[in-house]
Formats: sequence, structure tokens, C-alpha cells
Amino acid sequence: MPKKEFDLIVIGGGAIGLSTAYHAGKRGLRTLVLEQYGVLNNNGSSAGESRQFRLQYAQRYMAELSIASVEYWAELQGYSQKSLVRQNGSLWFGDPALNSQEGGIDAAEKVMDDLHIPYTKLDAAGIEANFPFKGLPKDYSGFFQGSGGIIDLKATEEAAFDAALASGNVDIHEYEPAGDIRSNNSGGVIVDTDRGSYSAAKLAICTGPYVNDTLKPLNLSLGIDIWQMSSAYFAKSDPGVMLPTWFVFQDPSDSALFYGFPEVDWAHPGYIRVATDFPDKILSDPSQRTFVPSPKSLALDAQWVGDHMMGLDSTPRFTSTCLIALAQNSNRELLLDYTPAWGTPNENIVTYTAGWAGKYVPILGDMIVRMLLEPSTALQYGNYEIPLRHFAIDWTNAS
Repeated sequence: MPKKEFDLIVIGGGAIGLSTAYHAGKRGLRTLVLEQYGVLNNNGSSAGESRQFRLQYAQRYMAELSIASVEYWAELQGYSQKSLVRQNGSLWFGDPALNSQEGGIDAAEKVMDDLHIPYTKLDAAGIEANFPFKGLPKDYSGFFQGSGGIIDLKATEEAAFDAALASGNVDIHEYEPAGDIRSNNSGGVIVDTDRGSYSAAKLAICTGPYVNDTLKPLNLSLGIDIWQMSSAYFAKSDPGVMLPTWFVFQDPSDSALFYGFPEVDWAHPGYIRVATDFPDKILSDPSQRTFVPSPKSLALDAQWVGDHMMGLDSTPRFTSTCLIALAQNSNRELLLDYTPAWGTPNENIVTYTAGWAGKYVPILGDMIVRMLLEPSTALQYGNYEIPLRHFAIDWTNAS
């Protein structure tokens, strides 16, 4: 007979949901994860094989959170024989006065100076001398930060999955979407699915771009834009080409933002991934996703590779799309907040969505569980205090 009563229900079995279950399970909380697809799926924000890890941010609290996450990555690494984060450095370059969804060069350098994060400043000639780029505008500049790297996202999800199950306190139900969410009249929740009803004292909603569908039973919604983005791999024509993770800041009005990764053995060896940092289109609902990359985006991607990268064939291969939920409020890098369910503030329900959160997978799960166990306005990580107001959600009633 399946269990029906839990300490915590997690809706969403992607990377953040699994991390939340792991941190709950190791604290002894009987935890249920409800995932509408299978774990390790490519239907939401956990699509694809790789993510960038970096310490630098234009916001000090985000950089502090990146630094604090390092020990959580090390802890999660203990559940995998695969390397979860491969340290090969992070290169940012372009117009130092520009900002984007990733931040800005000048602002990030100031934060790194304040936090004593080491980095090397580079002008255009220095970038081309040290890395396989060419034809950069002479006024471009940037920096190389050696602690950055590439995340094996699927190995990270697998590790969180295994860690959650290893606690002995976590049940994971695949292909079981959450339906109605109801109060159990004692401060907790009941979540209905087509297989039954489950009750718990606490609830974590971690459904990424699907968050507003999840929130409908609570008559709530939040402001996100869902980007469908294109990505491609490019064959190495020079086997000796070596790259860090990188991001180029250019005039976004020209759809000219790109980022990339080194070659890795877990995703198309012999190829290097280069992706566009602008949407093919902005969706209001994940059901509008097409899974077909934009020909225009791929053409711009290929043009950038041909014009500015050395040792790569400029024909896009292994093309794909992914979804990313971004806060409409430009002052919010992530959305993480208590949820005003049933007309009142409810510290037993936490909602997370939005943002480039791959680098925070292990620590975000800990943040969510800590928020639920010890309601607070800030979280302390070593010497860093992370105020939760930075992630506050502008809640509205669902239309």
C-alpha cells in the first residue's frame, strides 16, 4: 500500500526538485516527489547536457551564493563517480559597458574585487592570444576567472536522484502530475493526482516554466517570460582547440549574444557547443514549445562561429531547444519565495522558479528546505548572509 502522508511534498522532479528532496531526506523528512514526466527529461529547464558554473556576478549576493555553493557541489559529488563540475575557467568578453541577462563585465569585476575573487583582465589582443577567437573588435575587453567551469547537468540530476533515494526517506513518483492543491485545515496541504491524494505539512513547488499551471489551484500566478532557445554543436576542425566556458557581451538589439562550452566526453565528443543567449520566441505557456530550433538563431550562431572562432567547422550539428523561465521583474535573478496560499501568507509552501540556476542546483535545494523548516528573511552561509528579499515574487491572482 503506497504511503499517503509525508512531511514534505515536492512538485517537480527536475534538478531543483531532486536537490530539494535530497536535502529534505537527509534531514529525516519523509518526502514525496511528484514529476509529471520521467526524471532526467528534456521538457523543461533541465533540458540539455551542460551548464556553466561561475563565481562572477554583477550582484554581490549572487556571487556570494556561487561561492557558498562550492561546498554543496563537493557534497553532492560524493554520490557520483562522474565529475559533476569540470573546472576549466570562465571567460567573459565584449563591450564592457553592456549588460545582459548574464550581468555585465564592469559590474562583475567590481564584485570580484570586493570579494577578493582572483581574475585576469584581458583586452581584445590578449583574448585572441590566449583563446581560439579571432576578428574581435579592438575595443572589446574582458577577464578570465579560473574557478569557472562546465556542469554535467544529467550527471548532477542523477546524483541528486541517487542521494535522495539513499536517504531512505524519499519516494519519487514519475508520470504523476499534481492536480488540485488543498489545505488540510491544520496548516498543511493535500495534493491530488489521478492516482490518489497525498498530505504533508509542507510543500515545495519546483516546476520551472510550468509553475503557473501548478499554481492554478491556489488562484495565483507570477510574472515570468518563458524563452525557447536554440543551441548547436560544431565539429572541431583542429583537434588542438581548447576552450573555457565563455560569454560574449554585444549589442543585444542585433541578437548578438552568444555563449559556449569546452569539448566534453559526455556530450558529442569532437564537437563544441555554442548557443545563442536570446530567445527564438517568448512563450506564455510551455505547451507552445515546438522543439524545432529557429533557422534564424542557428544561422546567427553559425555566423558567429565562422567569423570569430578558430578550429571549428561552422555547420550547426546536434541542434536542440531548451526552455528557460525568466522573471519579468529585471531586478530578480531568481524567484524563490513563500507562497500566499488561500489568501494568507503561508510559510509552509515555498515556490521556486526562474533564472539561470544550474550553478545553484545543490544549494538551492538546501535553501528551500531551510526556508520551510525555519522560516526566515535571510539565510546564512558561512560569512555570507543571503537576504531572501532579492528573490521575492510579485504575486498576482490568476486570471
